[in-house]
Amino acid sequence: MNNKLIKEHDAEQEQIARALDAKKRKKLLIKIAVWVGVALVLVTILYFVLRSCSGEGETRSYSYDPLSEDNGEGFVDQPLDFDIFTDEEYADKDKGVYFYSDNVGYYYTTEDREDAPYQARLFIDYFDAAIRGDGKTLNTLFTDDYFKNNGRPIKKYPDRFPMQKIYAAKVERIGASTTENTLEGTMIYEYYRVSFLLKDNNGAFRPDLPEPDGGTIPLIFDVMTVKGVSKINRITQIVYTK
Repeated sequence: MNNKLIKEHDAEQEQIARALDAKKRKKLLIKIAVWVGVALVLVTILYFVLRSCSGEGETRSYSYDPLSEDNGEGFVDQPLDFDIFTDEEYADKDKGVYFYSDNVGYYYTTEDREDAPYQARLFIDYFDAAIRGDGKTLNTLFTDDYFKNNGRPIKKYPDRFPMQKIYAAKVERIGASTTENTLEGTMIYEYYRVSFLLKDNNGAFRPDLPEPDGGTIPLIFDVMTVKGVSKINRITQIVYTK
C-alpha cells in the first residue's frame, strides 16, 4: 500500500473516530439532560411536600373568639352564684331553640332533646350549658381543633361562669353539607347561622354583643358530625358587604 493510500485510509479512520466520539458525546449529553430534568422534578416535588407539611403558603383561617377581644366594662355586675331564674322577667322569656333545616322549622326545648336529630341536640346542649354557666359541659361540645385554632389557641371556658340570660335562640342550616370518609367513620360537615338575644349581658360569654339588651351578632358555626355525635369545629364572623 503506497503512502497516498495509507494517508487516505488514516484520514477515513480519523473521520470515523470523530463521528463515533460525537455520537458518544451526544448520547452522554442527552443522558445528563435527562438526569438533570429528573433531579429538578424531584427537588420541586420535595419543596412542595415540605412546604405543605410546614403550612407555608397556606391561607390559614381562625375561629372567632369573642372572649379574646377588649370590649370595655359596660356589663352587668353578676355574682358567679346568682340564679338568673329568680329574675321573673327573664323566667318568662322563650328559652327554646328554633332550628331550621332545608327550609323546614322545628322548635326544641331541653325536654325534646332525645327525639331531636344529632345536630339539633348539639345546639340544645350548647344553649342549655351557656344559660346554666356550665363551662365543663360547654367545652365538650367543641372539637380539639377548635381550641388548637391553627396555632392560635382558644382558652376553654372555666368549669363555672356566671349564668347567661339567653333567649330567642335561632339556628339555621345554610349551604349544602359535605361528607368525607375517614378512619373514624363518615364525617358530615355542615354550616349554621346562629343568633340569640341576651338580657343583662355580664360579659362572661359573649362580651361582643351590643348594648342595650336585645342586641345580637349572628355567627357561622362549622359543625362536624361523626358516628352520631355533632361538635363545633369552627366559629366565624359574618362579613357584610355594601
